[in-house]
Amino acid sequence: MPQEGEAVRRDGAAAVSFVLGPVLFAFLCWVIRRAGQLGWRRLYFLSRDGYLMCEMARRICRKRNIPIECRYLYASRFAWRIPEQDLAGEKAFLDRICRNGMEVSFSGLMKRAGLTEEEGRRIAALLRPQKGYDGVLSGKEIRALRLPLAECMEFRRLASLHAGRTHANAVAYLKQEGLLEEVPYGIVDSGWIGSMQESLNNLLHSAGKREGVQGCYFGLYDLPKGAKEEDYHAFYFSPGLGIGKKARFSNCLFECVFTAPQGMTIGYENNGIRMIPKRTERAEEDRRRIEEMRDWFFAYMDAMEELWEERLWAEGEELDVFPLLKSLMSAPSREESLFFGSLSFSDDTTEERMRPLAARLSQGQLFAQHLIPRILLETLGKTRKESGWMEGTVRLYGGRLYAWHRAETLFYKYLLYAGMQGRYRKRRKAV
Repeated sequence: MPQEGEAVRRDGAAAVSFVLGPVLFAFLCWVIRRAGQLGWRRLYFLSRDGYLMCEMARRICRKRNIPIECRYLYASRFAWRIPEQDLAGEKAFLDRICRNGMEVSFSGLMKRAGLTEEEGRRIAALLRPQKGYDGVLSGKEIRALRLPLAECMEFRRLASLHAGRTHANAVAYLKQEGLLEEVPYGIVDSGWIGSMQESLNNLLHSAGKREGVQGCYFGLYDLPKGAKEEDYHAFYFSPGLGIGKKARFSNCLFECVFTAPQGMTIGYENNGIRMIPKRTERAEEDRRRIEEMRDWFFAYMDAMEELWEERLWAEGEELDVFPLLKSLMSAPSREESLFFGSLSFSDDTTEERMRPLAARLSQGQLFAQHLIPRILLETLGKTRKESGWMEGTVRLYGGRLYAWHRAETLFYKYLLYAGMQGRYRKRRKAV
């Protein structure tokens, strides 16, 4: 087993050096060039996905003498959505609270709105008096809660109360970090649906900023309703294009790899001198693994700086990252699946129910991910055990049926993203 452990670690290091490092470099070459084209003089990299991005961008700008300031901004969906939820509008607020995910419970829905456990149980007693508070809800049950929550005045009162309590500190932190200054800037993040930019704009508008903030993203599946396409710049795939890339990509794996050792930002407080982020604590084993990956990324950056020449910049801009990401994310080796799949992951804004990225599923649970069983379970209002990185799970636990499970996973993702693209294009045509 020690030999197997060393092989797993070696493959993890190789993936960082030969796949993830070059992909990060290519993305940031694109970001910096786009920032220059847009006239930005400052880039804000959102934590925690922006941790490694910010460090590499600083090194690139230094080597090329590019006058763009790179800053790291402590943020999270949770830290911005709570103070912003009174500004988002009722529909957007309920969309966020009643969004489906992995193993979502009623307690999780209440935490998304910033409610304490006592407050959440009070709402549960009003809306679900004979039902569990922490039990996993199906997608059908989550959707059914939307109207009762919309009509529950106590729930809306408590959510608004927490928004009011956190709004001033959030705006004070953003002002302190220069986001209200008359300096042309943009934000940089991993992406997915553009909600962080929407929340930031709402907070800044409430503080008097007139112009909306633009952002550069690794990939975007969708945009907030009413968003301007020209304010969202996507590198790898965009809402209306890239089905093949999306189907062979894992945003959950991306977030686990390109992250910071520190915990999630959950709000802001004044320490008597300045506004500082309040953060959760990572589990020791998870923090150690992330620090190890960070050191490998830094070694890659050190080599990049030492061997720097202008041709490297040109090669970064020309690099086709699709074959690299497809191999690692959609068809990983067993060692890659063991290394990256052991990272802790939660798809919820609250980071509740952390679990291994490549969750252990039985053959029956793997079959439940296939299209027909998935549709039947959803129709019946039943729950399924899911994995943040299904391709890694299938590699580890698919056994002799690995190829079948992998094909079903890919087929489902093609259908999912084809549907998303179709709805997005239809919505855009209607504008």
